[in-house]
Amino acid sequence: MRIIPLRGAGVTWYKCPACRLKCRPTAVGAEGSCPRCGHAHMMRLSFGGRTTTPSSDGEKS
Repeated sequence: MRIIPLRGAGVTWYKCPACRLKCRPTAVGAEGSCPRCGHAHMMRLSFGGRTTTPSSDGEKS
């Protein structure tokens, strides 16, 4: 059985700009269309999973 994370780092959702449906990548159609209204392009939403690294200016404190 495959367990899909609902929260935390690396969780990805797709949102339709036309009908505002939010769904998992497994629910999106084969060509990336919305399962509810059939809109061609879904927007990818990402929650977490990004790590922030301090920029190195060449100076050490």
